[in-house]
Amino acid sequence: MPRVSMRDALIEAGQKVLHERGYAATAVQDIAAVAGVPKGSFFNHFGTKEAFAALAIERYVSLGETGIADLMDNDSLPVLQRIIMLIDAVNDRVKALGGREGCMLGNLSIEVAGASEPLRVQLSDAFGRWCAPLAGALERAEARGEIALTVDPATMANFIVNGLQGAILRAKVDLTSTSVEQFKVILLDLLRQGEAEARKTSPKKP
Repeated sequence: MPRVSMRDALIEAGQKVLHERGYAATAVQDIAAVAGVPKGSFFNHFGTKEAFAALAIERYVSLGETGIADLMDNDSLPVLQRIIMLIDAVNDRVKALGGREGCMLGNLSIEVAGASEPLRVQLSDAFGRWCAPLAGALERAEARGEIALTVDPATMANFIVNGLQGAILRAKVDLTSTSVEQFKVILLDLLRQGEAEARKTSPKKP
């Protein structure tokens, strides 16, 4: 197994601290301590806290993007089943942590979007990267006649991601996953209507 570089160790450790504490409450010393390296190493590798945060966000986004893409690109499963699996994975995470952690992108969007333009732009792009594989799966499913949407696939993908973000945020104050479960019920009802509509309009097999 290749040895993890000090830079990568700082990013991995710092991402966890940033997620748990938020941007303002995360000190450089905290990141260095968790990574087990001298404080000066942080500035040698990143220069500023904002530059570090950008790399930590990228790591978090890339991991999420890969997971969503792996699931949504699996067209051997019905698109509705894949969406259920996605929401269930989110819900399992929320329940395991009692709702306290939230999503790092959502947390930072609230905290830093008005204070750092570079981070705001990065966060906006990050949500788009998470929406893209979902939109692609919906588009392919609609083309196959598997589902009928009343809006374009990109809009529906944004609605799903936005709804999940709101439900995760609510979970942070309620300390329960109820909001995620309620979102799932309403979303599936909406999408199942689309499935039924697709069956009605698809050509009958002889």
